[in-house]
Amino acid sequence: MTKAMPRDSSASGALVPSDSAATAAAATAATTAAGKLPFPLLTRTNYAAWAMRMKYLLRANGAWGAVDREASSEVDKGKEEMAMTIISQSIDDSTLLRVAEKETAAELWAALRSMHVGVERVREARVQSLRSEFDGLKMGDAEFVDDFAARFTTLVGRIRELGDAMEEKYVVKKLLRAVSNKFIHVASSIALFGDTNKMAMEEAIGSLKAHEELVKGRETAREEEQLLMVRGHDSSRGRGRGGRGR
Repeated sequence: MTKAMPRDSSASGALVPSDSAATAAAATAATTAAGKLPFPLLTRTNYAAWAMRMKYLLRANGAWGAVDREASSEVDKGKEEMAMTIISQSIDDSTLLRVAEKETAAELWAALRSMHVGVERVREARVQSLRSEFDGLKMGDAEFVDDFAARFTTLVGRIRELGDAMEEKYVVKKLLRAVSNKFIHVASSIALFGDTNKMAMEEAIGSLKAHEELVKGRETAREEEQLLMVRGHDSSRGRGRGGRGR
């Protein structure tokens, strides 16, 4: 017979079988062991990270053997109930209803894995595709820093949203390698004299932007100087023609 798993009226709010005092005790113990930290919640895209956190949590409560039957041939009933309670607290209501017929923690774990491994493969494929795009990203010769930075940070954000924790130092080093030829010297200076292992992506972008503004200011001053010289030359030629006419 399928176990019903309503929420109890205790302060922990744990999901427990209504006919099991042992499970109620397990729920209280699990909540106490977790302290004030919330149980990790399984979502559509975080199965790999969720499974790792759950493994650590179940181990900390001595209940991992209920899931990994190969590591423990015999499972204590109290540990079984604790594992079921911890796992059920870490999934949303709709997922819980889909696995409500599972009688053991091992069966519950296997069902959750089979439900999410397909989604996980799709996520991993998407991450690989975006990673390839990221590795091939280059700044255009006529592209401004702001425009390239927008493309760069958007792609980094999309990858991280899929659960790929790209290290900041890797992102910064890729940014400096991807700049156009006119920024090679400043990128090399940043890499040589800056601590790229601790540098934030925004700091590296800011340095490139500052260099761009400096170059732009010099070019503007040079253009204005050349314009004044042309005007002065034209003015001199005009006076010369006027003198010969007299």
